[in-house]
Amino acid sequence: MNEIIKILSKVDGGNILDAATGKGDFINTLKQHLKSFTQIIGVDTSQRCVDYAQKIFPENNIEIYRMNLEDMQFEDGYFDTVCISDALHHIKNREAVLNEMLRVLKPEGLMLITEMYSDGDQTPAQETHIMMHHWVASVDRLLGTYHQKTFTRQELQDIVKKLPLKKVEIADFYVPVDDPSKNCPALIRNCQDIIKRLQTMENTEAIIAEGKELMERIKDIGYAGACRLAITGYKKK
Repeated sequence: MNEIIKILSKVDGGNILDAATGKGDFINTLKQHLKSFTQIIGVDTSQRCVDYAQKIFPENNIEIYRMNLEDMQFEDGYFDTVCISDALHHIKNREAVLNEMLRVLKPEGLMLITEMYSDGDQTPAQETHIMMHHWVASVDRLLGTYHQKTFTRQELQDIVKKLPLKKVEIADFYVPVDDPSKNCPALIRNCQDIIKRLQTMENTEAIIAEGKELMERIKDIGYAGACRLAITGYKKK
């Protein structure tokens, strides 16, 4: 976690976009660790997430909107900083969304991407996180929601290489966990709820079995957030 804090502590964010903000988790990180900022605008396609985030951010300098990420209602170069955190694997037209984020970023403005990855030196508890993410992604796809498995570290770097950015820097970070068993009861309940839903559907025996194996792993090994990349770069003029 220290690496992302170091990065943010040097950033005068100015007018910030948090794309695919979800429930606003990364906005909290920005609030706590940025050197400074003027305004944060979070946008997401989910009305449920937008309604939730609007309630937890009453500040005048934080606004949340529902918006099409491929066609955001902002002028060219409106933002000083654009961010997307732990969301690339949820976005079907990833190139279109990233290009739209660059459109609304001013020249020389900062783009920040954070995303977990599936390979590298992960602890067994971190591997549980990756396995759970893959399983939940499979369930979502079965239910008709776009949700891809975790990228590898190289896949994330390849995505960024295609963007018109300069001074690109890449840092690894993770959130330390003292007790991998701490959140296990809640995770197991989540798995149980998903399995109950799957049991009402046909031809789900294999994915249910995978979920039950995952619950046993959570009990035995625990859970910790997987390693992530923090990628920063500046928009070329």
